[in-house]
Amino acid sequence: MQNSTSAIKKIKDKSQKNKKESFYYTLISTFLIITVWKIISLNYNPIILPAPEKAFFTIYEMMLTQSFWISLGYSFFRVISGYLLAMIIGTLTGIAMGLNQKADQLLRPVVSMLQTVPNISWILLAIIWFGLNSRIVIFTIFISLAPIFVINSAEGIENTSEEFLEMAAVYRLKPLTIFSKIYLYSIKPYLRSAAVITSERAWKIGAMAELLSLDTGIGAGLYWARNNLQTERIFAWTIVLILMGFLSSKLLKSLLKN
Repeated sequence: MQNSTSAIKKIKDKSQKNKKESFYYTLISTFLIITVWKIISLNYNPIILPAPEKAFFTIYEMMLTQSFWISLGYSFFRVISGYLLAMIIGTLTGIAMGLNQKADQLLRPVVSMLQTVPNISWILLAIIWFGLNSRIVIFTIFISLAPIFVINSAEGIENTSEEFLEMAAVYRLKPLTIFSKIYLYSIKPYLRSAAVITSERAWKIGAMAELLSLDTGIGAGLYWARNNLQTERIFAWTIVLILMGFLSSKLLKSLLKN
């Protein structure tokens, strides 16, 4: 009993140590990037490459304005809406494909085709189909990310342990119990992987769609900054976009780790 407790404690200590090391390496990497950025900016006009402190001060100035939070709110709503639609519909479709071979054979070519379509094509089509509104962003995020959830959840179902399924047959478990206790347990790591990967990608796709079609959101902020040659604002909005993707990824990792 003591040996077991000691082993668990060592594993927890090692996990905490790895987290601390990862945090320190992240800080070091960030410091190096900012240092290199600063050194290079000394040799260029601020319109070409502003200094990092100028970009960060611009973020501070933007945060003091109401328009910044409104833009952030618009982007957050669009990204979350498209992301949740992709997760729910993609996961359900993938589960159906994993459980039914005919459904898999019918839908897998469609999913593969959807994966090859560039995001820019979906944005242009969405502009034609929906007009200039938030549905462009929501649709583009959904159609771009859903195939990832489909494939990952289908793979999780297909790789379910045969031993567990045989035990379920021996004990004559109900289909609903098999699904909730075996299949869902099997696809959990696959969904966790898909969720973390797509969370950051959702923000990039959303910003691209906003830049090309709307006058609100982070993407629109990038558009107007480019038009006005406000390079420091382009960097500022880009940093905000990176932070939103990073925080979303960390939050999902924390929520899905158990």
